[in-house]
Amino acid sequence: MSNTLNTSSRIGWIDTLKGIGILTVVAGHIFPETAVRYLFLFHMPLFIFIGGFLFKPSADWKEYLTKKAFHLLVPYVAFLCLVYVPYEMREIFTGKETIAKGIVRPFLGGRYLIGWAAVFWYVTCFFLVQQVMNFLVNKVSKKIIGLLMLVSLVISYAINKFLPSFGLPWNADVVFAALPIFYLGYLYKGVQGDPGKYKWMIFVLLAVVVTFTYYYPANTYGMKNGEYGIPFVTLASSLVIILSLIELVKIISKYPLVSKPFNEFGIASMVVMYLHQPIQFIALEHLHIVNPFARFFIALVLSMGGYYLLNSFAIGRALFMGSLPDFKKVFRREKLATV
Repeated sequence: MSNTLNTSSRIGWIDTLKGIGILTVVAGHIFPETAVRYLFLFHMPLFIFIGGFLFKPSADWKEYLTKKAFHLLVPYVAFLCLVYVPYEMREIFTGKETIAKGIVRPFLGGRYLIGWAAVFWYVTCFFLVQQVMNFLVNKVSKKIIGLLMLVSLVISYAINKFLPSFGLPWNADVVFAALPIFYLGYLYKGVQGDPGKYKWMIFVLLAVVVTFTYYYPANTYGMKNGEYGIPFVTLASSLVIILSLIELVKIISKYPLVSKPFNEFGIASMVVMYLHQPIQFIALEHLHIVNPFARFFIALVLSMGGYYLLNSFAIGRALFMGSLPDFKKVFRREKLATV
């Protein structure tokens, strides 16, 4: 969901992985909690890890900031207007929310966004992670970065333990937990290869993680609310699942008939993330569709329909997908030529 489609299109298995990832995100918001705690163990760390893998540092921090702000925050604001505004107006008119809170929430973002826009926390958190990591990679040695990642992880656990209700705007506090995952994805790009006869070990570890999580339900993430499971153990468990999925999708990507549907979901993952919650909530609350499988199917089909619709118009690509060429084409602002 890191909105790096041009890069991922050159790495066949990345879109397949993103496709599987977004399916688990949708499922995790629809199916009963007891059935999806395994999904929460890895689905958001997966996208953060992918973001690290696709990360390309830039020495020009101003240019990098502007570029990422456009690609991530323009769609964020556009979807807030599309999704959050009607939801909040309904809440205000029915007396469930005050006007003051309705106005403040979108500025605070992160965990303060609820209902239809609850999943939007990821975008601002990811944006902050990118900016911090770009600064570190350009200004700090690798050894120091490794130490800082450990410190960052410890800080995240300390906040979770001693300040469980603490939350910064844009979920900036979650950056402490996300940075190490992002950095591991970045490092993986440099060390990936064929481990040969040792590849099977990752699947043995996967079996261990699944068994351990079955007996210890606390081994899961709730990243939006600053819940990071069992210190170090949950992170390691998540990485085992992520690496297992990477090995799996590398196999799947060799068979186009199998991988293509996942690729389509992967390419559209950002739009699916934004749209699936309002769709499934409307299906549940207004159409009274209780069956989770039915809502899962409806949410996916209509979200993909929304993606294809937005992608068919320049203004849709400009505002909802952060396409700078389309933005220039639609709005013809000369000063954008320097972005």
